[in-house]
Amino acid sequence: MQALCVVLLTLISPVARGSTAFQPLDRVEGWLIERRLDERQEPICRASVPGPGTWFSARVRLDPDDLIVVPAGLQRPDKAALTAVREALQRCRDSVLYL
Repeated sequence: MQALCVVLLTLISPVARGSTAFQPLDRVEGWLIERRLDERQEPICRASVPGPGTWFSARVRLDPDDLIVVPAGLQRPDKAALTAVREALQRCRDSVLYL
């Protein structure tokens, strides 16, 4: 029960602050799943392999259509992990409650 309260408070806190920044939500197979809420409180979710540098220039990531984007000089990640990452992104997009 206490764990459920912590999860709910974590999900609600960005809304209460009116935050538009992405918040870490989960880690799946080495990928970081992040979410922010738009002005209508709809989730916007993204996934990337954490690393140095900016989001666009130095992170392997999935685009809005869940296609992999690999910046120049970086290696493609293991394809086996992509299924789990895409499933996590879908859960993130389906509801404010990420279960």
